[in-house]
Amino acid sequence: MKKIVLYLVLTSLFVFGSASVANASIISDKSYRLEQKKAVSRDIKQVKELIKVHNTFANKHDLAALNALYAENYISSDGFDKKVYFKSIEETWKECDDLTYTTRIKDINIKGDYASVSVEETATGTISDVLESEPIAGEIHSVSTGIYYLEKKNGKWYISGENDLTDESSLLYGDARFMNIEIQAPDQVSAGENFTTSLKVSADENTFIIGSIDHDPVTFPSGSPASNLRALPQSQTLERIITANSDNLNEYVIASLAISKVRKGSDENDVRVYMAGLACVMKRVNVVPKNNFIKLEEEKVENVNM
Repeated sequence: MKKIVLYLVLTSLFVFGSASVANASIISDKSYRLEQKKAVSRDIKQVKELIKVHNTFANKHDLAALNALYAENYISSDGFDKKVYFKSIEETWKECDDLTYTTRIKDINIKGDYASVSVEETATGTISDVLESEPIAGEIHSVSTGIYYLEKKNGKWYISGENDLTDESSLLYGDARFMNIEIQAPDQVSAGENFTTSLKVSADENTFIIGSIDHDPVTFPSGSPASNLRALPQSQTLERIITANSDNLNEYVIASLAISKVRKGSDENDVRVYMAGLACVMKRVNVVPKNNFIKLEEEKVENVNM
């Protein structure tokens, strides 16, 4: 990336020439630099407070208060505008009313009225359902990294955009909550590219698992991929080659599992198979659109007669 940026800078040098030499005295002025440093410090403090308040409102599930922290022109890296984004949050909280969040700031970069904040976020919650006429408890876990883009308007910072870099989420019911389930896929692929994704499960010999791997582009409302479930082999690993969509949409690789266990009684013929748990694990895959405006001219080699 740095090489590309450097290339763009070098090819644009003729625009600037040496006209900026006259500003050298301003840049070297000590008092000016001190005021700039103080302004940046104030902005960093305000940005940190915004992220803290954002986390507080999210944990309170206060949709109106959270909405006020976002600019009206907000857009996510998935193409969700403010209205769609908050509708998706509302639907999520309906499904899991005790979802809680933590946010760790990794880096803050401020340039005038614009800022970017790199964060790591986790979310946990519980959910209940019925499996074979019996109530079953479920847990939601999510770990993600991303960048909030901020803009200062009338002296106040607002969230104007968001770039989701990585996200791994799981919905685990019953015994799946205590199993090691790992999904692997690349963080980024090109549109239309084939990539391999795999699912690894650790279970004892009395556990029988059927599962599937699919992918779903990020849309709203979200789709419901429905692959055929098949038994996990002895290695307890599933693999699948997936073709990324060509619609310039990011997507999630989704693995679904149904977990059954064998319970033996006192009699050797007394064997009971029962449904012990369900699992859905997801990993974000960012899809890079195909750039049709790149032209790379081959160098012409002239024949030189010796």
